[in-house]
Amino acid sequence: MKAWLWLVLLLSVAAVQAQEVPPPAAVGVAPPAEILEPVYLFEVVRHLYQWYLDETDIEKLAGIKDFPFWVRRVDVRLDPEDRSQVAEILLPLVGVSARVKKADYAIADMGIAVKSRGFRIVNVARVAAPTNPPPGAAVVTAAVADMVAYLFRTRAQAEFPDAAMFARLRVALLEQLGRDPAQREAGEQIVHVAPLSPVANELWVFLENKQMLVRFASDLDLENPAMWEHQSLAVRTYDVLNQTVVSLHEAPGSNAFLTRDQVGRALFNCVVLGRRLAVVNPAPAPDVP
Repeated sequence: MKAWLWLVLLLSVAAVQAQEVPPPAAVGVAPPAEILEPVYLFEVVRHLYQWYLDETDIEKLAGIKDFPFWVRRVDVRLDPEDRSQVAEILLPLVGVSARVKKADYAIADMGIAVKSRGFRIVNVARVAAPTNPPPGAAVVTAAVADMVAYLFRTRAQAEFPDAAMFARLRVALLEQLGRDPAQREAGEQIVHVAPLSPVANELWVFLENKQMLVRFASDLDLENPAMWEHQSLAVRTYDVLNQTVVSLHEAPGSNAFLTRDQVGRALFNCVVLGRRLAVVNPAPAPDVP
């Protein structure tokens, strides 16, 4: 088995491209205070900036002094015992909606609680923003200058998986592929790992030797040890050479492809902003008669 596999990490963008969807229905309850904090909203913008926004979005902000966020709870169907919270953060000036979730539920047959520390992005969509904030939405206005200053100040800030997480990610990937975790591929294996996001439970990795992108994602915080014991990771792999298209319209109904834009963003985050890891595995010992 390939040594590169034991280095692979988790990730959510998808870097799957945001698609046009209607805005979800809101609940007539004020949104949680924690997602109205400027630092949290700025982190959401930082994630969107790295994974979704493009130059046309930034050009819309030319001459704008105040940047509004419309934040509201979202009504979703949950099991009676599920106390998870879901909210929408709408950026009307760029027409982008981020749905965030704070997991809080129990898996009765396993006797465990799934509870995330904060709200994490679970979906991003391009939307036609209404003229006025939706009913029940809180309006938070930030100075563009303050937001830009925060993004500039934190541009080199990055957190990466520790050794324990790397080891578990390796096992998760091998289990997904039906391979033996004990096997290693001889020679140098190079992996590029994108930074972890404080507002998204996903991790992207680029396997240079295989020209493959891997995304890990979970409902629970990736750094939470309980997740490794009781939660399974969603693992997706993309062959960059064979699973890249110019437009997803080339493969309607399939989620097996990434666009060139998505691949470019993932590679930028993995190779430019991320961490390069290399390991040299010895050749297997010859069989002794």
